[in-house]
Amino acid sequence: MELRCKKRMLFLALAVCIFFTVVFTETISANNYDHDCIGLDCPICLLIKTGHNFLKTLKSISLLLFAAFLLFFARIFKRYIKLNAYHLSPVTLKVRFNS
Repeated sequence: MELRCKKRMLFLALAVCIFFTVVFTETISANNYDHDCIGLDCPICLLIKTGHNFLKTLKSISLLLFAAFLLFFARIFKRYIKLNAYHLSPVTLKVRFNS
């Protein structure tokens, strides 16, 4: 019971960190969008690019996690409900109906 609470707190802390990182990245990018650029090594431009790369990575990871969740849900559905559509052909259904 106590271990479960620790895991929840860990995931809650991780979610809060990701939320604040996304909010601050967007805020910094929006505030510094119209700045006086000094060239290739402009620290503000590098900060904006880093923020956008982070958000792209976060979006890719969230899509992969969603796909993993769907795969996990499909396995649970298959295991516990015992519904296998490829085993239920019309011929096997007719045999079951007749017996």
